[in-house]
Amino acid sequence: MDTSRVSLGEMIAAAGGLALLVCMFLPWYTGELGGRGRAPVEVPGTTTGWESFGGVFDVLIVVLAAIPIAIAVGRASDALPPLPLEQGVLVLLAGAILLVLVVAKLIDPPDVIDVTIPGLDLDSSRKAGAFMAMLAAAAVVAGGHLQRSVRRVGFEPTSP
Repeated sequence: MDTSRVSLGEMIAAAGGLALLVCMFLPWYTGELGGRGRAPVEVPGTTTGWESFGGVFDVLIVVLAAIPIAIAVGRASDALPPLPLEQGVLVLLAGAILLVLVVAKLIDPPDVIDVTIPGLDLDSSRKAGAFMAMLAAAAVVAGGHLQRSVRRVGFEPTSP
């Protein structure tokens, strides 16, 4: 495995994909109950990235985050098969979808608890893990863009 074959854009995108997968295990949200003049009470427990998405989105996030990692490993081992799209475009699209998913979850956070208590409002607070995931998804986008721009200018040979 020769890492000198891996471009800077591929390294950035792969690191972003790996960081996003790690961030999915971190706490993303915590909650507070409050209302009717009562002081807010913190709800015990937190919600991780996996718990906040759930279902088919978990699989989609793993697949999209694995794309830049697989391309970087394939390039380093000189075993990258022909892809249907240019690698930079593929990574850029995967990163853009990841970024939209994470930002959408930041804008509309899930409820930390599934119980509705009359007269009390639940406020979901965002934790650092969610913002780190957003930065990791942005790194995948930046790496894909860098791959595309470097290959388009002609500094690196294109794949067959």
